[in-house]
Amino acid sequence: MEKNKYQRSSKEEKKKAREAFFNTEYGKSLKTRLNRLVIYSVLLIACAIYFVIDNIINENSVTNYILAGFFVIFALIFLYGRHYVIVKNANDYMIKNKRKK
Repeated sequence: MEKNKYQRSSKEEKKKAREAFFNTEYGKSLKTRLNRLVIYSVLLIACAIYFVIDNIINENSVTNYILAGFFVIFALIFLYGRHYVIVKNANDYMIKNKRKK
């Protein structure tokens, strides 16, 4: 079973672990990719809102609502995946780099 040191930590320890991880070489490159996921999510949600508003104004069909729903679902998957990657990598960093008290 994988250790979950990150989840059991306090807010301050979590913040310090994230900052320390993102200051590493791998963390810096990962942060740009994770920020890209946020941008994709925002764009997907904006497209979904556009499709819903356009469908309300023009009274097209149900397919626009379905497409907007898929966009929102994918945006939420991207955001959840981003959170999962941050927690997993910060947890691994905390386990591998134990600090002496």
